[in-house]
Amino acid sequence: MIDYLFVAAIKEPRSFIQDGIKFPDLIHALKPEPHNEIPQAQSAHDTFWDFISLSTESAHMIMWLMSDRAIPRSLRMMEGFGVHTFRLIDKKGVSRFVKFHWKPVLGMHSILWDEALKISGADPDFHRRDLFEAIESGAGPQWELGVQVVEEADEFKFGFDLLDPTKLIPEELVPIQMLGKMTLNRNPENYFSETEQVAFCVSHLVPGIDVTNDPLMQARLFSYLDTQLSRLGGPNFHELPINKSIAPVVNNQRDGHMRSTINPGRAAYEPNSLGGGCPFQAGAKMGGFVSFPEPVDGAKVRDRSDSFRDHFSQATMFYNSQTPIEQEHIIEALRFELGKCEFPEIRERMVGVLEQIDAALAKGVADGLGIKLPVKLKPPMNRQVPADADAARYQPTKSKPNPKKSPALSIIGNLVPGVKTRKVAILVADGFDAGQVKTMINELTAAGAVPKIVATHGGMVDGMKVDFALNTVKSVLFDAIYIPGGQASVATLQLHSAAALFVLETYKHCKAICASGEGAEFVQTCLIKAGVASRATDKVFAAANGVVISEDEKPKAVAAQFIEAMSQHRTWNRVKTELVIA
Repeated sequence: MIDYLFVAAIKEPRSFIQDGIKFPDLIHALKPEPHNEIPQAQSAHDTFWDFISLSTESAHMIMWLMSDRAIPRSLRMMEGFGVHTFRLIDKKGVSRFVKFHWKPVLGMHSILWDEALKISGADPDFHRRDLFEAIESGAGPQWELGVQVVEEADEFKFGFDLLDPTKLIPEELVPIQMLGKMTLNRNPENYFSETEQVAFCVSHLVPGIDVTNDPLMQARLFSYLDTQLSRLGGPNFHELPINKSIAPVVNNQRDGHMRSTINPGRAAYEPNSLGGGCPFQAGAKMGGFVSFPEPVDGAKVRDRSDSFRDHFSQATMFYNSQTPIEQEHIIEALRFELGKCEFPEIRERMVGVLEQIDAALAKGVADGLGIKLPVKLKPPMNRQVPADADAARYQPTKSKPNPKKSPALSIIGNLVPGVKTRKVAILVADGFDAGQVKTMINELTAAGAVPKIVATHGGMVDGMKVDFALNTVKSVLFDAIYIPGGQASVATLQLHSAAALFVLETYKHCKAICASGEGAEFVQTCLIKAGVASRATDKVFAAANGVVISEDEKPKAVAAQFIEAMSQHRTWNRVKTELVIA
């Protein structure tokens, strides 16, 4: 789960924490516990949830991480965010607040938790491989860049603090304006040189964009540069090819570890007369960076304003914005995570936090953990509870007004239909119906899908190249499955329990299934034996249920129905299906 947490942390619009000083605590809590170095790769353990239950500012982030957004179908199907509120400054020097967004052209799509667990075992490189293959095939992912712009005069019109990094601006309040599109059109030639050595710094700004007084951003302005200095070996990390500016950079930096640029001349300071006064700092008229002259009034203290003490309103808004299926997924994820905690008081304290978000959410999680409601939040053992404002983390106050729902936050509610880059397993053995398979491959390819031959053995099958032998792959690595006719092929598949399991797991995970000719009987038999259907005429075997069955229809008509079923991503009414798998 840790990998998914880190992926989610860079793709979500808000943070775990409000103050950078808590970064070490967050990471220490998330890492393997120091006394046994366990768990290596998941957040389902006591130290993480102990921290979260006592840091209620993380409530909003936890809703995102426990939702379907944290288990994406692909890195290509994730939204991206700038997290913080930045400034945009026009040529006249007028400043506006801005939030940056990346919207995937393919839309947002997720997988099920059961799939995520099995994918990790079947192919630990699933996401990296998926991204690499899509780019390599010419179907590079695209994101549209959008902004939410807020006039300075409107900074305080919202029911939350615009500079609070644990909050987002609901799209219904400030619509996103699309500005352009980014396409990943090539893979790195060398991943270490072009990926591992990339240095991103919040402090690397261009004229027209500036920072705000977001306290977490202010911490990152220092810490990210400091990180690159130590991670990449010294002050000249910006001279590595992958980090080097495309435009020439002229400055007075001459020395330092790993310096590669050779500068002529004897003057490396400003002001100077020996070098004709050059180089000197460029002003605004020359296109140089100039910090926004923000007026400041009042006492400077190390504290967060009262407007930062609302920890739950947007967590509630996020939960309310999900469809019932997505809400159930959040409940199941929290049951799994908290069920792994050894200490009852941590589970109880976390359920008490969930009560502040939504009563039904808390009850769903509590029922799964065997906890009685209501839970009274109390301080951790062996700790003095601070008197004043800090006590809010244990007995949270009521939230400020926020929209009750933001429909844009739901994945299922914002489905982008389509089959482009979707992988389809064509399950065959010797003796399959070549005509049906060729037609299906042609139709799927024309629609942008990626058909793959999965056979009971490797090499060639009836003159067609096998992409995967059945014993090397699992259904979770594909978006849909097609089983063609061919009496000999189906007879062989019936002898392989892995083939039946392939069909059953595809059904369990709500993906499209298609079968024609004798393949139709094979699928029907699998689902009837598993207790999903009682007979071949059951409504389970219908395109509306994501199962396209045909014994005599024309191959193109079958393919069209299959592609339509796939385009809906999942048939969610099957999500509660219980299977009998022998």
